[in-house]
Amino acid sequence: MSRRATGYALATLAVSMLLTSGAFAAGLSFSAQALTPYRTCVLSGTPATTTAVTDASVRQGSATSNFGTQTTNDVASGASANRRLYLRFDLTQCSPAIASSAVIRLATLRMYVTVLPAACRTVDIFRVTATWTEAAITWNNQPFGTTINTPASGSATDTYNAGTPAGCENLTANSYVTGAVVTADVGAFVAGTATNFGWMLRDDVEGSSTLRTQTYTAKELATANQAPQLVITYVSVP
Repeated sequence: MSRRATGYALATLAVSMLLTSGAFAAGLSFSAQALTPYRTCVLSGTPATTTAVTDASVRQGSATSNFGTQTTNDVASGASANRRLYLRFDLTQCSPAIASSAVIRLATLRMYVTVLPAACRTVDIFRVTATWTEAAITWNNQPFGTTINTPASGSATDTYNAGTPAGCENLTANSYVTGAVVTADVGAFVAGTATNFGWMLRDDVEGSSTLRTQTYTAKELATANQAPQLVITYVSVP
């Protein structure tokens, strides 16, 4: 018998033994789960009246004012002129609903930036741990308090860079930023191990001597191709 024929015979015998022992069936079950098709939920801030997205910016220079109805939101660093962006996406509006047992493979914030600073600035994304509302949030009552550069940068969920200088991660205005990954947070929201109060975005170094401002489209602009979005890719686990 040739080597090829001998190898084929041995392989056939091995498969036969696996089928007899049931190990092959167990392996097949695992593979079927691993090959479960990915699903995607996109939550988008349109129309302006949607409850799927809540967004507002807070301004240190207008500490008691609410800006929840503005068509743009800012992230800014400056002397007594810092601004932060709060946003939340209602995961219960995904269709089909994402089961608590689902595995979140990737979750990304998509924010449409219309104005970029002349310096490349780092934006920190923090998971919010207390309730807030679009119609009432101000600089003075925001969940993270009024102390600048708080919380610490090291506790951020993720960061990205934005600005016009060459080499900056996001250097083109009137486009969606890249690099805002919030997979672990969404996983916790879905599993029920954390409450979904959304995120806060701030400049990594607030209080800059030169004002540095980024401007993002808010859901209130009601422009579909500029709306804030959360894109979730997940696998449903039986």
